[in-house]
Amino acid sequence: MTNQELSDFVKTIRKTAREKGINPVTLEKLKEVPSVSKELLAKYVKSNDELVNLILENERQQLEEILKKYDENRKETNAIDLLFNVSKDIADNFHNLSPALVHQYQELYPDIYKDHFDKKAEFVFQRISGNLRDGKWQGVYRDDVSEELVARVYISRLVDMYNPDSFPAKDLSFSKVFIQMFENFVKSIATEKGLQYWENKKSEYNINF
Repeated sequence: MTNQELSDFVKTIRKTAREKGINPVTLEKLKEVPSVSKELLAKYVKSNDELVNLILENERQQLEEILKKYDENRKETNAIDLLFNVSKDIADNFHNLSPALVHQYQELYPDIYKDHFDKKAEFVFQRISGNLRDGKWQGVYRDDVSEELVARVYISRLVDMYNPDSFPAKDLSFSKVFIQMFENFVKSIATEKGLQYWENKKSEYNINF
């Protein structure tokens, strides 16, 4: 999705769905929403399958944009710091990722959802694997940690957090849950050096659980 007009339009649809509670978002329902451009809707969306595909692609690209921001200085940054900043960035922008909406599409459009999920999971897997390699080299992650296994476990935890049945937004702060998950993850793979670094960083970041 490189067309900026299209990208902005899909973001408007997602924002409208969050604010107006369109559940689930369909082409027919969007035609009744005054704030959604009928001209752009006719231009870019011909079917509900196409609409779902656009929304899920937009969600995936937003997540990828967050992760790509940290690529440039990856080698010079402490692996725990980088993983924390990425996690916090995702948590801070989580309202833009519309987890409940994505979860609905998993049930209603399983084939389209699976295609986008597989692409997203592979992208996250590569980033987490790279972070694990960097952390081992820096001495903050244990050498005996399986990069593939741990990266896939991390992805499975992210998937669980997208499930509103597991973490209902009205009952739990996603940001707090995300950071708690992050600490548990770090503690499961860090060396003594890494654990001490994280404890110091928690004070610096003023993190309270």
